[in-house]
Amino acid sequence: MKNLWILFMILGLIVLCLLVLLIIAARYQRDYWRYLDIPHERPKKLWPIMKQLITQSLSTEAMKTAHYTALYNKFKGSGPFCGFYALLQPRVLVLDRELIRQIMIKDFSSFNDRGMYCNQKSDPLSADLYGLRGNHWKEMRQKLDPTFESDRMSWLYGSLYDEAAQLLLTVSSTLMSQPHSTLHIQKLMRRYVISALASCVFGVNAEQRQKYSMDEFERMTELVLSTKKHGYLMNLMMIRFPNFCRKLRMRLTPKEAEVYFLTLLGDIVQQREASQVRHQDYLQLLLDIKALELTTHEYEADKELKEHLQKELAVHAFVFLKAGYEQTANTLSFVLYELALNPEVQSQVRQELKQAMEKHDNILSYECVQSLTLMGYVILETLRMHPITPYILRRVLSSCSVPDHLKYNLVKELFVIIPTHAIHNDPEYYPEPNRFNPDRWGSPRDSFKEQSIWFGFGSGVRNCIGMQFAQLLLRLALALLLLEFEFTLNSKRPLVTLEDGIALQLTPLGVVEPGLEERAV
Repeated sequence: MKNLWILFMILGLIVLCLLVLLIIAARYQRDYWRYLDIPHERPKKLWPIMKQLITQSLSTEAMKTAHYTALYNKFKGSGPFCGFYALLQPRVLVLDRELIRQIMIKDFSSFNDRGMYCNQKSDPLSADLYGLRGNHWKEMRQKLDPTFESDRMSWLYGSLYDEAAQLLLTVSSTLMSQPHSTLHIQKLMRRYVISALASCVFGVNAEQRQKYSMDEFERMTELVLSTKKHGYLMNLMMIRFPNFCRKLRMRLTPKEAEVYFLTLLGDIVQQREASQVRHQDYLQLLLDIKALELTTHEYEADKELKEHLQKELAVHAFVFLKAGYEQTANTLSFVLYELALNPEVQSQVRQELKQAMEKHDNILSYECVQSLTLMGYVILETLRMHPITPYILRRVLSSCSVPDHLKYNLVKELFVIIPTHAIHNDPEYYPEPNRFNPDRWGSPRDSFKEQSIWFGFGSGVRNCIGMQFAQLLLRLALALLLLEFEFTLNSKRPLVTLEDGIALQLTPLGVVEPGLEERAV
């Protein structure tokens, strides 16, 4: 009996020591930035943190953006970065342009991790350019970079033009069936972008759409992009301990969607390889990469290798949906909104477009679309005011110091935030940041991107690989729509959000609505 009491006392002491160590570790975490004497936002009290963990209440993207903007405005000028806490985890918010250059360009290898979970074996569609890091990311990027050269974009122009023409037809027919010429444009823009991606990247032509309808294609895409497969705590664990979660074979992509996209691409690739007919779309470029990979391996007929390369081809295609579907559609919606809000700019863009077409025999060719300088400035300014990503996340892969700031160090596994939205709205860099001003992009000084204060398509080596593809999608849709319609705000809903929908009024050019005769003259 005495020995049993001794055993209980020893176990009790062990548990007590573990609790004390846990409290000390939590206390250290909460005072991490204070110990380092780095300007920082104090952490929340323990009870609100526990409540958030228990209720699994997530911060929305809008809440995070507002928080990072407030931190940026509060601590800017205090040093190269400030500290803050995500629950109990210390994190960094970057305040200085030179440190941004160090992270995105100079010491890129130390920050080549977006902090996203992926599982290449159990969840192949998660192992894309977004999720991969280190040598795996570098190898995939080197394969794909040549497919986005400028001559490739002109090669894809015909396929994308057909989709833009279909968008124009859809808008025209929708206006005919709806009174007052008012449209909620998000849904139309999303269908245009996803149809272009399905056609050009996945090779889904008119014949294949009988089997793989656009409604089902869009539903599966939404299933992947909007479904939260795991709860808050599990997602947090996957980000903090990715290697452990991979051993547990944890995945992000819903199995239904994975089977759908792998089956779709398998069918289309099999048809193309059997017919030996080359198509002018992006899927053909991916097939060329696959063929080249097969010829560089010793065992060309290896079934396992072919299956691996087919899954890799699917990953290359699927990254377009992840990185380009919602982002491109939202940007296109915001461009039209800003042009409706600024009719004089809309008129200038339309005039530039007409003059460019006159120089190109009234044909909206690839060269004509690429020559539209003001339209390019309008897109850049829209991405400044409505950035695709309101902040950039990086995880430190190897510890490094900040030059000329001895006490500022970025240690391994620390998460670093670059507050895109806050920098894009900093009056030091962009005078009158709330004013839509495309002319600010025509100045002869160094570009904003080179100054590391513009992140419309990311920055540095890990920027958006498909930015030229996205630009072409945007320019084509804008050109065809602006040649046919004038866009104005719906007076009943002057304030808009992407969540509520952007309501715009469209008037066919040359048609004067009642009450607007004087304005037309």
